[in-house]
Amino acid sequence: MPTRPGSLPSDPILAALDRAPRVQRLTPEQRAELDQDLADIAAGRARLVAHEDLPRALEELAREQGG
Repeated sequence: MPTRPGSLPSDPILAALDRAPRVQRLTPEQRAELDQDLADIAAGRARLVAHEDLPRALEELAREQGG
């Protein structure tokens, strides 16, 4: 990539990051929910399910909850 005289050399990775869409930051409530979810996972309180097993896990959860 040619650069302008006097400019810094172009870095394609930094250029891609500059073009990337910006995302909205988490609200304090969303951050608190995420922190709690991560704490539950770390403590073994969360039931982790593989993507391919999700339909069956949701059916089991519905039966357990009487739905």
